[in-house]
Amino acid sequence: MQRTSFVYRLQLAALTVFMLIISGCQHLTSGALSSVVKKPGVEVDNITVTGVNLSAVDLMLTLKVSNPNAYKLALAGYSYDVKFNDKPMLKGTTEQGFSVPGNKSSLIKVPLTLGFSDVVGLLKEVKADNKLRYSVDADMRLDSPILNAFSIPASKAGEITVPQIPQVAFSDLKIKHLSFSKVDFEIAMNINNPNNFAVDLKDIQYRFNLAGEALANGEIKQGIQLKQKQDTNVRIPVSISLMKLGTGALNAIRNSDFTNYSVDAEMTVDSAYPALKNLRLPIHYKP
Repeated sequence: MQRTSFVYRLQLAALTVFMLIISGCQHLTSGALSSVVKKPGVEVDNITVTGVNLSAVDLMLTLKVSNPNAYKLALAGYSYDVKFNDKPMLKGTTEQGFSVPGNKSSLIKVPLTLGFSDVVGLLKEVKADNKLRYSVDADMRLDSPILNAFSIPASKAGEITVPQIPQVAFSDLKIKHLSFSKVDFEIAMNINNPNNFAVDLKDIQYRFNLAGEALANGEIKQGIQLKQKQDTNVRIPVSISLMKLGTGALNAIRNSDFTNYSVDAEMTVDSAYPALKNLRLPIHYKP
């Protein structure tokens, strides 16, 4: 008996739509729509940071679509408009359709990318907690010859924390020992963790250049762990045989002129934060 009643209601709904079509109705009124299909629900679930590198910050916008009807609903696509710190930053539209099963919800994942320079500029406007304010306006479209003009808006505002890449600086080059056969330098490298979580630095490799000559290279085998907002100094020893020096580097050492040296280094940045894992960070320093 219940199944017969359910079938009858579906037939009645189909007949109502059919009558609207043949009567030349181009747009359903809200009253007519509610008698045929229950309005789906659309929510902006959240925005999360999924990855960070030297050129971009990857984000994921999640939309939740709920179908209160007993039958599957087809949607024609969606559009979104994202602002950070009240500045329009990301906007897009897709015509890629999808469906939501009856009496169920579906999560729509929208990958987004912000240029790293844009993020750095935004973070300069906020406090040291690395948080950005965001607001999202989204619009979902039903896929139907009659309902194609019907859209479902959604919006949300909140905050996200953007992880930052550790900051590396070098102090002036110092000679620790000089003899007839070799010279020992020491370079101090300062590393700062600007994040509210710990980071691990490992696989640190470096190359020392003087007067255009690549004189020494090496690695720091022991990893470095920095707590939140912590900085540390790492001393890099460099020992060079004078017999292997070219004229330019030898003259620089004799005259104590170290204005023309540089350090190239690389390190792997890792953390428990999902967006900042196994990032290979190149470093170039020249005073």
